[in-house]
Amino acid sequence: MRVIAGSARGISLASVKGDKTRPIQDRTKESLFNILSGIIRDSRVMDLYAGTGAIGIEALSRGAASCIFVEHNKQVVQIIKDNLAATGLQNKATVIKCDVLEIASYLERDSIKLDIVFAAPPYPLVKKNAYRNELLTFFSILSEKHIIQPEGIVILQQRKAEFQMPPEAACLELFDTRMYGDTQVLFFRIKSIEKNV
Repeated sequence: MRVIAGSARGISLASVKGDKTRPIQDRTKESLFNILSGIIRDSRVMDLYAGTGAIGIEALSRGAASCIFVEHNKQVVQIIKDNLAATGLQNKATVIKCDVLEIASYLERDSIKLDIVFAAPPYPLVKKNAYRNELLTFFSILSEKHIIQPEGIVILQQRKAEFQMPPEAACLELFDTRMYGDTQVLFFRIKSIEKNV
């Protein structure tokens, strides 16, 4: 697994032994960043369920201003740090050992602003509608708190499945879906919601 483009192009990334992570395929990663090519430079990114950190590192290599990596597994967190050191991108990165759905308090406390959020939850979790709906509602809440910025992008990777937007995720608008084998990538835009006073 290598960085595809940018300042760290060609640098190999360490992977995690066993099945603790599900590395994104290079062709999927390349297609994803082709879609994001117009907005990735100077963007503030968050890589959730970060695994080896391949997505966030690719974003940083291509000119993203910063990336927050969120991963709950201690061994995997160290792999992310090692990969950041190997690519020389550690000064633009923050690595947090935390459950994804518990990260909001950190983001709010430090007044974090995000432009792009990438999430690749373990397939056994995200195939459950209840968990996926909770995750999408969580993203909507982050937008309401002005953590994910207006017109920000949320990208969710999952195994191919029927999808219906939960009503609680009113701040998200699905605008694109891509298929790569059995991997489905959903693209959401943050939209403004007028609230009645």
